[in-house]
Amino acid sequence: MSILKDPKNYELLNTCNKCGFCQANCYVYREVLNEAYSTRGRLRLIKAVADGQISRTSTYEKIINSCLMCEECSKNCPSGVQGHSLIQLAREDLFKEKGIPFVKKFPIESVLANNNSRKLYFNSFRLIKNIIVNPIKSLHSIRGINVKSLPIAEQDFLTNYKSRPAKANTKLKVGFYVGCMLNHTMPQAAESVVNVLEKFGCQVIVPKEQRCCGTPAFVYGHNSLAQDLAKHNVQLFDNLDVDFVVTACASCGSMLKKMGRILGINNELNESAQKFSNKVRDITELLVDELGIDLSNELSTLSGKVTYHDPCHLVRGQNVSAQPRKILQELPGHTYIEMPGASKCCGASGMFQGFYPEEATSISNKKINNISSTNADYVVTNCPACHHRIQGSLILNKQPQKVVHIAQLLDNASVK
Repeated sequence: MSILKDPKNYELLNTCNKCGFCQANCYVYREVLNEAYSTRGRLRLIKAVADGQISRTSTYEKIINSCLMCEECSKNCPSGVQGHSLIQLAREDLFKEKGIPFVKKFPIESVLANNNSRKLYFNSFRLIKNIIVNPIKSLHSIRGINVKSLPIAEQDFLTNYKSRPAKANTKLKVGFYVGCMLNHTMPQAAESVVNVLEKFGCQVIVPKEQRCCGTPAFVYGHNSLAQDLAKHNVQLFDNLDVDFVVTACASCGSMLKKMGRILGINNELNESAQKFSNKVRDITELLVDELGIDLSNELSTLSGKVTYHDPCHLVRGQNVSAQPRKILQELPGHTYIEMPGASKCCGASGMFQGFYPEEATSISNKKINNISSTNADYVVTNCPACHHRIQGSLILNKQPQKVVHIAQLLDNASVK
């Protein structure tokens, strides 16, 4: 029986009252203005597949996979329908019935899921970028992605990291989950995470055996791989006996907080997974909610105007928005300006930006316009994927703003 026909799942498909309110909150629908691409339209198609009225055609697959998984529809539905979860269910059904194409299967299974092959892939991509892409102007932007501006580190953070002894008067022992993008494209930001945590009284443990959080596999319905990765990471951090697990990537954090649900209620690791998920904190959550940091003696090195972009997987996926703003508003030395539409998607959404370049570019350009309207000098965010998408789009739009990870902002802050 199809998972869509499972009584519990099928009942959820019938909770949509077809009001169409989701149209106002769906970025992709607003770009294509096709009812099938709204959450209401997608759910009706999913139910039609469950009822055997339509088949899983390539068009159906495109519509289901074009969802950003930004959770806007779920957060704004007056009936409380969790549209993104039901679309996720349809993706799981698609994976079981049809699998996924090689262009997605290869990076998900053969690259991201394996630490050694991922390192080889990023190093190979860096060489190709330096030798072929950078010298040829026509290759600087591919399908709306600013490839030239995408940084690939010569040495990833986990390879280079040397463990540090605990300092006196340590307040908390925390494990740092780095994540693939931070590890390979922003090792300086990862280093800043450790520095900031230590500065504010934490002993930081960084296990080098940590693997991909499983987000790419999970969002395309590859639950078995997502579960394998979850098991590994849960067991790894469980053995560390830390007070909290800290992330500085919105997507990783959102995924790690779901480990209990992903492993399933019947899994032997479920209790450990739920305990693990309960320990996960975004770095801003830990600093503000757990440590109550005082920034009055710090001074921002970003002299000028600063604005903030909410990553989808942080503001909606984890309900974290007040904490980064508290840091930016209380840190002396710069002027904080709230951006219009700060919580709106930047257009990245993992592989979405590559498969749906026109929609992604239009969504990104709206974000760039909002940034420009603030006259800010810097854009601060907590997500490496958002960081790269926004910085690349700013450059393509010939805008001067620089994007900064909040950990680097705090690390570079000087003492008054």
